[in-house]
Amino acid sequence: MTEVRAGARYCRAVSGHPVEPPADLETRASRRAVRSRRHPVRIALGVLLLLLIAWAVSVAVSGYQAGRALQEVADAAPALESRIREQDWTGATEVAARVADESAKADRATRQIPYRAAEHLPWIGDQLGAVRGGAHAAALLTEPLPEALSTVQEVVGDGLISADRTVNVAALQALTPILQDYEVRVDAARSSLRDGESPQVLSAISERLSPVTAQLDQIADPLDTATQVLPQLPALLGAEGARTFLVAFTNPAEIRPVQGIVGAYAYLTVDAGRIELTRTGTDNDLYSSRADISLVSEEFAALYGQDAARVQNLTMGGSADEAGILTSSLFTAAGLPTPDVVVFVDPVGLGQLLGADHAALELGPFGSVATADIARVLMYDAYVTYGEDQDARKAFLAATSAAAFEAVLSDGLSTAALDGASEAVESGHLAVWSSREAEQTALVAAGVAGVLGDPAEAGATARIGLTSIVPSKLDYWLRPEIAVSAPCTPGDSATSPVRSTVSMTLTNEVPTYVPDYVSNALADTAVLRRTAQDTVSFWVAPWVGLQQVTVDGQVVPTAVDSEEGWRLVRLTVAVPPQTSVTIAWTLTGSSDDLPRTVTGPTTAATPTITSGSCTP
Repeated sequence: MTEVRAGARYCRAVSGHPVEPPADLETRASRRAVRSRRHPVRIALGVLLLLLIAWAVSVAVSGYQAGRALQEVADAAPALESRIREQDWTGATEVAARVADESAKADRATRQIPYRAAEHLPWIGDQLGAVRGGAHAAALLTEPLPEALSTVQEVVGDGLISADRTVNVAALQALTPILQDYEVRVDAARSSLRDGESPQVLSAISERLSPVTAQLDQIADPLDTATQVLPQLPALLGAEGARTFLVAFTNPAEIRPVQGIVGAYAYLTVDAGRIELTRTGTDNDLYSSRADISLVSEEFAALYGQDAARVQNLTMGGSADEAGILTSSLFTAAGLPTPDVVVFVDPVGLGQLLGADHAALELGPFGSVATADIARVLMYDAYVTYGEDQDARKAFLAATSAAAFEAVLSDGLSTAALDGASEAVESGHLAVWSSREAEQTALVAAGVAGVLGDPAEAGATARIGLTSIVPSKLDYWLRPEIAVSAPCTPGDSATSPVRSTVSMTLTNEVPTYVPDYVSNALADTAVLRRTAQDTVSFWVAPWVGLQQVTVDGQVVPTAVDSEEGWRLVRLTVAVPPQTSVTIAWTLTGSSDDLPRTVTGPTTAATPTITSGSCTP
């Protein structure tokens, strides 16, 4: 065959006439040419198929790694929360390190190029994007956890205040940048989770991620508050030099909107975190002195006048900040050290700070007194025991109040004490004022300043305060019950204004016998001597209308003024012994603006608050 082909080529070349090869030879050559053209296509398709398989495997592996890592995080979360609640900081730090490591693995797995490319696929991409959002959020939030918990342990490992009554100010300062970094991370984590949101995401995924998003939304505002407050705490605790704290012990048995009259006091010095009790005293040291009313607003002076300059009336306004200014001024006028910070706390607040599980306190003639009974001992039993010996009673009240406050400090402000402090602040039995503007702003942001605040930011709420107008301690026996009705439109007219009612029933449970100092010394009958007489103050947003005020169903006149942007409505009531009196405020306005909640008054007995249905 070789010879034939060679001969054919030779003959063609020599003769100039074409010599046709055999037919079967031409067919075989054509087939070989077609096959040679198909080989590159097959190779390309094969390579592409292999790449697609590798890509799918890579995505699947990344997804599996991310899912497994996130499951490890989910499984470890309860253990981490439990250790933090138990203040097992070493164990919590170990769990946090493991959680951070698993979160980082999940984040790395979902950041690989094949995984990110797969997110562009219809439907599947939605699932992958949601998982990546969750993985990145987890990594953002858990990465700094071990260091943060280690720093927290330095601050509160032995209680916020150590056995030698010292706060670790340096550790507190180290916590500030960590918290500020966390605020940025929470915002980034929220964005990451929202980027992965889609109606196409499977419920098995969204049900895991949606609660996380909701929780982050809930902590965003408190975290913002914490980043405002924490930087101010070191200076407040003497990091830049010694600070003078005045603890004003108030008495709601002679009630005021800010707790009650100031009856005793204690001075604390706080220097580089170390707390030292330096002096105690009673209102006997203050009777001849007056606060400078010009230091507060003209509005306040117009509302309360020069009476607010006396020690008995320092707390008669709606906010503890003006009470702090006046208290500082009065103590300075009395020749006592000018305080940098004033803490207002009453016997109810002391009991809340100590907590129900605290060991009983040894209170002189009263023996061992449980924390739940401290308020009764200080606001009633002491008057019975000491009778007419007012100097001995006041000395006992000052010493006992200081001892109870010292017990709080000696406990290192434990978790129970911090929970108690939160309860005391919310109920109005604890408030703090600072003379430094930045610190006061932080205290207001933290919600511990006891101020009325901006009605535009307060929400649908109102506040009630009581002011005893006779020299007595009968307010100890008042029991307030508050009811808030739902907004409704009376009648059938669509143009009728939306209306709601806030009512307060005051019951005077005073016993048949009370010591003379407890009763109303100005009264001339047995019933009046045990009749509580109070100004009732009602603060509501100015855009809420006031239709009428009734006492036991009868419309009564009121004084309507303004205080710190709020509408202030005042009237006076008398509550005879073993009798109830109901005050009702009928309000009109937008359904969104009408009060849904009420705070106050700061009576010894906790007010009961109920929400009712529409009452047209």
